[in-house]
Amino acid sequence: MTNLEKKTPLLEVKNLKTYFYSSGGLVKAVDDVSFEVYQGETLGIVGESGCGKSMTCMSLARLVECPPGKYEGGEILFENQDMLKISEEDIRKIRGNKISYIFQEPMTSLNPVYKIGKQIEEVLILHRDMSKDQAKEEAIKALELVKIPNPERIVNEYPFALSGGMRQRVMIAMALACSPKLLVADEPTTALDVTIQAQVLDLMNNLKQQVDTSILFITHDLSVIAEMADRVMVMYAGKVVELANVNTIFETPLHPYTIGLIGSRPDMSTNSDRLNVIPGNVPDLSDLPEGCAFSPRCPFASDKCRSSMPDLVEVAPGHTVRCFYPGGEKHE
Repeated sequence: MTNLEKKTPLLEVKNLKTYFYSSGGLVKAVDDVSFEVYQGETLGIVGESGCGKSMTCMSLARLVECPPGKYEGGEILFENQDMLKISEEDIRKIRGNKISYIFQEPMTSLNPVYKIGKQIEEVLILHRDMSKDQAKEEAIKALELVKIPNPERIVNEYPFALSGGMRQRVMIAMALACSPKLLVADEPTTALDVTIQAQVLDLMNNLKQQVDTSILFITHDLSVIAEMADRVMVMYAGKVVELANVNTIFETPLHPYTIGLIGSRPDMSTNSDRLNVIPGNVPDLSDLPEGCAFSPRCPFASDKCRSSMPDLVEVAPGHTVRCFYPGGEKHE
């Protein structure tokens, strides 16, 4: 994407805080997160498991169960409506209609006792006020759109009769049935083999062009991000640590965590049989270290890092980073 700063965002998240209260303590799953998504772009969100990617995206349509969760602050402006302030009735009109989700494992999202056609038809009847016959016709068209063979037969099948790749295509068809403005894809290819994964990614890219849908793509696979994303947001311990366009992230990463993620990819040009790793583990969100949460794992950390949290600062147009020493600058 170019000249994004001149466009009005489709989605604008400002200082979002989604916390969980439990007997084990306060968990700041999403802590002061801000970003924008523009019409027709794909924003990739990357980071290790437990860094807040999925919770951030589930918060957008208020899918977090409250309690134990609670939206402690911030704004989620979708088409200039604050999703945290509208009624439950209004939010239901947006879920599955203007904002749709594709989850990681389709068998946990598809109802095993209902036929494929009935599950797609339900979305169309609810949000498009169609008759049952109209909805069935549109469901077949939706399956055709995602390149499912014999859609007239598939609408009468149950989810367990389909392969993993076919079920994922059904999930995409269901998510796109109402031509949503925003599609949230939460690691949609993780459970698929590489051949089917490539087909699903090509399908999503093609559909984005046809429908002009914006995509939030969550993954830990940087090769997928390189193929899918226009911009990339890197998260760690519930916070955004770096945000830039995809070329900048891969060519000039500045946060030590981003550098570590990119450096841990397999390098086929070398003969080494060992991968570079980021030492340590993602911290417990209920017991975060003082200062920068990445400091215990960071090779460039100083006492300053261990005592205070850096702000998210724009270091170049469209490139923001949360680090006192971006790029691993030398320091005393």
